[in-house]
Amino acid sequence: MSNPAEPRPKTAYHRLLIGFNHHMECRNMLAFAVQVARVAEVELAGVFVEDQQLLDLARLPFSSEILASSGMVRNFDASRVESDLRAIALGMHTALRKLAEQAHRQYSFQTVRGHLLHELVAQAGAEDLILLRTADYPWRNAPRQAAPGGPVVLLQSSDTGNGNLLGLAQEIARSLKLQISVLQNYDGPKSLRDLRASLIIAPSTFFDKGRADIDAFVDAAPAPVLIVPAIPAA
Repeated sequence: MSNPAEPRPKTAYHRLLIGFNHHMECRNMLAFAVQVARVAEVELAGVFVEDQQLLDLARLPFSSEILASSGMVRNFDASRVESDLRAIALGMHTALRKLAEQAHRQYSFQTVRGHLLHELVAQAGAEDLILLRTADYPWRNAPRQAAPGGPVVLLQSSDTGNGNLLGLAQEIARSLKLQISVLQNYDGPKSLRDLRASLIIAPSTFFDKGRADIDAFVDAAPAPVLIVPAIPAA
């Protein structure tokens, strides 16, 4: 359903943390990131996460990889993986810097090692938004497919700590020239797979149960996810 625009009170959001890793899906979010940063009036903070599991796998003897572009099989070499990750991080840093300059937003960029979501949560302050996208895996039974041109889907919370969330979501949708849909009956991560969304916005209060809950949510989401902290309007 669509909703008329509501005025959004000024909020105290500080940064937009954008999570990147080696997956292509993570690298296709910069257009979303710039629009969100403009609407929320925040700094851009890119965080490139070198996947620790990938690096551990590359160090195993006799490990190999299949190149998606050619189908060629080659040895999985740890030094080559680290070099590739550094090159990807450099490319994302350059792309973020250029977009931040065009959008007249302050920006920062750092590289850490670990698990994408866990590192973003660890880096985020109480007033930081988080934007991330995890990879699609076509061999799964229910592959997650983003829907270009689909609506911005807001998962509504009954928690009054996110009283300004609808206004923020409406402004983001308007800046992206997309419709907005408000889902008031969120029924767990499995229900996300049927959403034909371009962007999913969720209040941080959905994840009060802990890290396992947010892991399941992000892994099931078929589109980039924007997690908004529950802070009062100024």
